[in-house]
Amino acid sequence: MTTPNDQVMHDCYDGEPGEKLAVARALFADLAGRLAASERFAAALTELRGRSETLAAHMRAMDLGHLCTRCAAGPGGGCCSAFMAGNTDAIQILINLLLGVTVAEQADSGENCCFLGSRGCLFPVKPIFCLNYNCSHILAGAEPGDLATLYRHAAAVLSLQTEIEAMVLAELRGRAKAGEALGA
Repeated sequence: MTTPNDQVMHDCYDGEPGEKLAVARALFADLAGRLAASERFAAALTELRGRSETLAAHMRAMDLGHLCTRCAAGPGGGCCSAFMAGNTDAIQILINLLLGVTVAEQADSGENCCFLGSRGCLFPVKPIFCLNYNCSHILAGAEPGDLATLYRHAAAVLSLQTEIEAMVLAELRGRAKAGEALGA
């Protein structure tokens, strides 16, 4: 027997990237106002925006967008491959939508992640795998101090991203328990 909680988890975490994007858009339409009305949620989202911008600035300084996009264009798509697009989930996409990001699958992405644009990842709030993984090209080409700063900024984003995800899931579980459909 599938419980309401099981259904919430399935809807948010299973499926292809396009399906997760559709769920995230439905959630955004349904929950954006309610979540924004929560002082705690709004404050956390504002803080996450700042942490994400700090991380993005450091990644730009390290020229990671260019490095990752170039690598993704090679055979197999590198770390930012179509396979890795599966690490997105509806909650992570929803958080980006709540931050005002226009999220769309990139046309003709081929072997690349469908969320990888010409200047790198479209997401300020990235999938957890992407925040935690640095390939050998990054590790070999970066200064130790830059890597330490990258890890520190990524951890700051990830910790708050996880907290915000828990708030969204609590809202969704409460709705599921009350019998409201996801995205209804």
